[in-house]
Amino acid sequence: MLEPSTRQPKQLPKQLPKQLFINGQQPKLQPVAFMFPGQGAQYVNMGLELTHEISTFRVLIDRCSELLKPHLGIDLRHVLYPKQEQTNQATEQLKQTSITQPALFVIEYALAQLWMSWGVRPQGMIGHSIGEYVAACVAGVFSLEDALSLVALRGQMMQQLPAGSMLAVPLPEEEVQSLLGQELSLAVINGPSQSVISGPTDAIALLQNQLDQQGLEYRRLHTSHAFHSKMMEPILDSFTDQVKQVSLNPPQIPYLSNVTGTWITAEQAVNPRYWAQHLRQTVRFSQGVQQLLKQPETILLEVGPGRTLSTLTKRHSQKAVEQLVLTSVRHPRQQQSDLTFLLTTVEQLREAGVPVDWERCSRPKGVSPMSDCIKNGCHSQTPDQQDIPRHKGQEDDTQKDNSTLESESSKTFVAPRDDLERQLTKIWENVLGIKSISVTDNFYDLGGDSLLAVRLFAEIEKVFHKKLPLASLLMAPTVAQLVNQLRQDQGAAPWSSVVPIQPNGSKPPLFCIHGAGGNILSFRDLARYLGSQQPFYGLQSLGLDGKQTPLTTVEDMARCYLKEIRSIQPKGPYFLSGYCFGSKIALEIAQLLRLDGETVALLALLEPSPLEFSTSENQVPYQRSYSDRLKGLFHRLIHRGFQDVLKQQFLKLVSKLYQSFGISLPQSLQIIKVQEANTFASKNYVAKRYYPDPVTMFLTSERIAQSPELQKGWIELVTGNLEIQEISGKHLDDQPGSFLKDPHVELLAEKIKASIDQVIVS
Repeated sequence: MLEPSTRQPKQLPKQLPKQLFINGQQPKLQPVAFMFPGQGAQYVNMGLELTHEISTFRVLIDRCSELLKPHLGIDLRHVLYPKQEQTNQATEQLKQTSITQPALFVIEYALAQLWMSWGVRPQGMIGHSIGEYVAACVAGVFSLEDALSLVALRGQMMQQLPAGSMLAVPLPEEEVQSLLGQELSLAVINGPSQSVISGPTDAIALLQNQLDQQGLEYRRLHTSHAFHSKMMEPILDSFTDQVKQVSLNPPQIPYLSNVTGTWITAEQAVNPRYWAQHLRQTVRFSQGVQQLLKQPETILLEVGPGRTLSTLTKRHSQKAVEQLVLTSVRHPRQQQSDLTFLLTTVEQLREAGVPVDWERCSRPKGVSPMSDCIKNGCHSQTPDQQDIPRHKGQEDDTQKDNSTLESESSKTFVAPRDDLERQLTKIWENVLGIKSISVTDNFYDLGGDSLLAVRLFAEIEKVFHKKLPLASLLMAPTVAQLVNQLRQDQGAAPWSSVVPIQPNGSKPPLFCIHGAGGNILSFRDLARYLGSQQPFYGLQSLGLDGKQTPLTTVEDMARCYLKEIRSIQPKGPYFLSGYCFGSKIALEIAQLLRLDGETVALLALLEPSPLEFSTSENQVPYQRSYSDRLKGLFHRLIHRGFQDVLKQQFLKLVSKLYQSFGISLPQSLQIIKVQEANTFASKNYVAKRYYPDPVTMFLTSERIAQSPELQKGWIELVTGNLEIQEISGKHLDDQPGSFLKDPHVELLAEKIKASIDQVIVS
């Protein structure tokens, strides 16, 4: 690694030009810092509408794409903005490092120049990995032509290296070092306790097993290579030689170095060896952004697709409550107009006191200024728009109702406004381990999951003496929304097993039934990946609210849930799914529908539990042998660990003590009671009728290996086509690596979508 300079780093300027007057008042003086994201933020059609509507942005995309043609051998615009029939091909191309890095550079450079043309000039910058090249180019270290050639070459040289893997872990640098061994490297430090480990795929797999045994969370990243690791070393010398061929200049705008985590020096910026070390050494984003967070008056603006750096910054322990963090381009899952999203950020900057040149912000061809466009949602077409295809179905998104969307990346910080919000915010901060949570921040965007949700609601019950269903978090994922739930009279609210996780969309609704745990929080990511056109309803167990008695037979559950399903969809065809134990309930519902003359178009079983099947009238009640009990205990010890199993047994004992004294169970224990009822129902259920319609099973590789034992009952039961589709991940929904969590859930969603579409077409 290069030795940092002994000179004092150049601090962001304290003085800014005179600001505009807004509504007759002079706002605060606030500097802006640009943040340029790295690989992983890209997606097809990022900023597409901006190319149609803003000539400055489009001209820069065109210019960069033309300059890159000799280096890439393709027109980058065909990958960024493909024709509809070429979208899948472009998506795959955009995953290739040799294409990803130039694509991100082009988008981020064009956005930076657009912001500066509007008068939003950075007083400092930070880039994440390839993003530092954009910062350096904007600062004048590289010319645009030289930067593009180096970025293209860098991506190509990385692409030619052996494949590798990267693993995100919620651990600080000191703890990560003990996990690395000889082959692995600390690739990225995204936060005080957010790191990424990089190295050979087999070494990463061994580390995953080690983390599983320790019960530690991790997330496998979608990367083809082990960036910022020892695997990059073979190309360092040759890349250094290539950098020597271009002209390097001292930066004219200060920016932060990934290599040192502090302000870049002139000596580092003009040293070719620095840029080689930059692709090998750890990305110290956390230390770098901490320098910007030392000045709470600095507005941090993410200049690139999505909200990756904004989210990391908001989670940083050093972020002040009042510091404003904004983004430029919507996240791919946000169904919102690119232009409206950008103009909303313009308005937020303007309200914060950043001088915006409204003359330059005027729309092309004399269209009204942008402030009017925000109000009126106006659009204009430019003569050369035919160069970039507009797809069928890409209607004016500004006319859509986005009232239910949580645009976390574009919201300003909102402090608690009363005692109730202050108390609830404090609980969130303690459970999530994050300071300065806005009452409009989304629980899941802050890193929340189903396990943390249980802790959260246990604390809420302790402080407020109210039991909220866990599913409340799906409908009210912010402090502000959850406070409204607390203010309501929960006794008057009718319980419903059906939860509209995503109620809108043009396709037939998909009803997905809970596993043995009874709650459906783990279905959230699946619903999101299925897309905005797929209505998705989860069915949760009775009794989770502590006010109703849990049902103890699959047959009773099926009858109860079917009644609620029909309140949403009175007539078929029906699309049903169930996770683990929920597959048995889904099967029973499908049988009831068939007996009633209805059509079950899809029965999709997610990691279904083993099934007993018998047409005999004389069913013997299920009795669990000692060998079965030992086998079950051994299985739980392997998959959950000794401490987790011991804790579970302790909670069961406490639950029984509560019930024996007639004391109302806390929610954490109520969940145990529901789980026991579901486990009892599962063990005592015997399917009694053949099922003649098709059934699709989605099984992990691990479960397929156990297929003879797992599938025996299902094979006997299903007389129609029984299709098995392999998915990645692990069975348990609350454990690291679950098939219902990233990155595995995306593959599952793609396969379910394909099954639904196939049924619809046929």
